[in-house]
Amino acid sequence: MFKRKPIIRYESAVNFYNDVFIAAKKNIPDWYKKKPKWKNNEMFTVGEGFNVTIKHCMPFLDSLTTGYMINLPYDLFVTKNKDDKPEISWKIESKYAPSWRKNASDPNLVPFNHFDIEFTWKLGCSFVVPKKYSMLLTHPLNRYDLPFTTISGIIDGGYTTLYNGNVPFYIKKDFEGIIPKGTPIVQVIPFYNQNWSSKQENGLLKKSDMNTKKATSLIYGWYQKNFWKRKKYD
Repeated sequence: MFKRKPIIRYESAVNFYNDVFIAAKKNIPDWYKKKPKWKNNEMFTVGEGFNVTIKHCMPFLDSLTTGYMINLPYDLFVTKNKDDKPEISWKIESKYAPSWRKNASDPNLVPFNHFDIEFTWKLGCSFVVPKKYSMLLTHPLNRYDLPFTTISGIIDGGYTTLYNGNVPFYIKKDFEGIIPKGTPIVQVIPFYNQNWSSKQENGLLKKSDMNTKKATSLIYGWYQKNFWKRKKYD
């Protein structure tokens, strides 16, 4: 029997913007798309070796394309007030605009070099995965270029998320300007719930060394050709 593909169901509460909830593969950042596969577009430099870039790293690409993204449905403008604290404003009237608290719920949550004012995203959509699955809600993976950091959490299957629920985030201290519409604010990664255990095993270091030797026998692509599997999130 064929196993039915699990479905994440969602509904947007923002009637003027259709891309609040999309597959992550549809929101790959431009800086990654424009990055060449070779530094300075040269495969090899005498005395330095092969000039591979992050564009050859399949685990990195998977981090950008796994799961789904919740995107900002309108521009946000961040400025600093007279107390040198961030303030967020927006042009359109919306009940899904961010809110804020004067202080962080816990100082240990504040990322380095961020203001300690806790803002919260109103997601503007509801979504749910089947029971036996869960969802990791986190800052878009490897998106350190974004001027904020979203706090992570896990939601179990069967629970329909609140479209006006609060997901905390913090603004970087050096940022003032516009966070544009379409910016990913939360990455949603579904996963299957099952019990795990850990086990010490001798010989894994030897296997790791062998993989290193095999990988360096090719200029690039050994992992992709031998282990990597394409993931599908539609």
